Amino acid sequence: MPPDEIAWTNLESHSCTSYATREYVAEINVSPWNRQWAKICMSTPVVVHGRPHFASRCEYVSMVIGHFAIRHNELDCVTYWSGYRDWGCTAKGSHKRHIEQHLMNVPANADYKEFCATTPAHFLGQGFSGADSCFDSIWGVYGQWFIDDPSC
Repeated sequence: MPPDEIAWTNLESHSCTSYATREYVAEINVSPWNRQWAKICMSTPVVVHGRPHFASRCEYVSMVIGHFAIRHNELDCVTYWSGYRDWGCTAKGSHKRHIEQHLMNVPANADYKEFCATTPAHFLGQGFSGADSCFDSIWGVYGQWFIDDPSC
């Protein structure tokens, strides 16, 4: 590699951050004294799983570091819903139905609220990008939806 060629080094995978997404970090060989270090970092792709990715943020910590949110081929970061339960109408005349599901495969030490809010769900002929609210109990993480239902 020529000495002036920009390149990423020391690429490392870190923890799962949300549904099917893992953070990666890498160093880029740009001097922090270069006034353009952040622009260079943000505009230089790194290849992960055979695809180019741009940094979601860059920082200087004794060297220039790029952070990448990789959203493909991260199967151990994929959570899913199980144990569908219809709790019925939230109240008479509310026009809202309360649905609850158990969130499975949440990575250890992960932010369960982030996974709950970003794990897609499909029920009653509708699709959702995540739960309306979430809670953690001794039985696991649960997502709740309060969906429109004119019969309530």
